[in-house]
Amino acid sequence: MSQMPTSARAAVGAVTPRSPGPGHTPHVLVADANPASRQEREQHLKAAGARVVMARTGFEAIVKASCQMPDLIVLDESLGEVEVAETARLLTICPVTAQTPVLCLRARRKVPLRVLAGLRRRVVV
Repeated sequence: MSQMPTSARAAVGAVTPRSPGPGHTPHVLVADANPASRQEREQHLKAAGARVVMARTGFEAIVKASCQMPDLIVLDESLGEVEVAETARLLTICPVTAQTPVLCLRARRKVPLRVLAGLRRRVVV
């Protein structure tokens, strides 16, 4: 956070570093415009032990990610190629979400379980 401009640090003042440590339940935000795919992906992630928040649009994903600070953000291609690219770009430049990994998946692809296992072990600074 020390590399941020002073105005950005003030805006992010309430944000504190997370250090989940071993056994952490990963918090995953999924943005998917397709209701069936959204439900399938949510069930898969919950069965894998993740806490899941869903978004139907890129804008909704940005708002929820900024407020809830997930460990992983998944963007589905059902949002549209341009919306996925723009959402990912905005998430990477926002001081609150810049350190959060963003995974872009094709429709109906599952989040690899090794990614979730890595999030459980990871210490986020």
